[in-house]
Amino acid sequence: MIKSNILFFLGFIAIVFSSCSEYQKLLKSSDLDFKYEQAVKLYENEEYIKAFPLFDELLLLYRGTNKAEDVYYYYCKTEYEKGNLLSSAYHFKNFSSTYNDNSKAEECAYLAVYCHFLLSPKYSLDQTNTYKALDEIKIFFDKYPNSTYIKACNKLKIKLSDKLEKKSFENAKLYYTTGNYKAAIHAFNLALQEHQNSVFKEEILFLQLKSFFLLAQNSVEEKKDKRIKDTIIAFNQFKNAYPKSSHLQESKRVFKQVKLLRKK
Repeated sequence: MIKSNILFFLGFIAIVFSSCSEYQKLLKSSDLDFKYEQAVKLYENEEYIKAFPLFDELLLLYRGTNKAEDVYYYYCKTEYEKGNLLSSAYHFKNFSSTYNDNSKAEECAYLAVYCHFLLSPKYSLDQTNTYKALDEIKIFFDKYPNSTYIKACNKLKIKLSDKLEKKSFENAKLYYTTGNYKAAIHAFNLALQEHQNSVFKEEILFLQLKSFFLLAQNSVEEKKDKRIKDTIIAFNQFKNAYPKSSHLQESKRVFKQVKLLRKK
């Protein structure tokens, strides 16, 4: 049993070394067509780490030839499969603009967009890449208005917009939870201006109502009357917009309390 295991292990080692040796020969080969064929096979077998150095070399050696476009396409795809999203986004976009008449130009333009989508972080982080992805989607729409990828791009756009919407809401809510009610009111207004049909609109209006009330409650006398009026307006706006809201009873309690402030 032990002997058979040793033989198996030695056989495995021999295969590995043989494979490495064959790959090294391939890297050193001067037969460009053979090297390209083997690079494609490695790509198709999902051996992207091995395929990439070959395409990288062939990209330079085939420059200016009819083969250059095919090599560059595989170069872009291999870079993407390796997970180098920023680099592959650049190269996909460059392919689509450099080889505009190529049958794969539209696919590469979409994949550039998708790479930027994948680079967009979770909502709580800086959203520079999210805005960049949205810009790239707009550019794609302008360039390929009848593309088969339009539906896919629209789905990406919705997800990116939802992320910005959530960030806008959570940023405004943070002002509220930390007691900065004046800033919260302003931030909630901005959130609604940026996302008029926000899924958070009900909660925004409710928290804005509470912010107006708490601001009025802790206000100096010369500002109290105006802030009470603002609270009443906010209550009516919320009640009219969401007459069946789960927050309605609490909003009515706020309304009663703010009317008591007026009597003081």
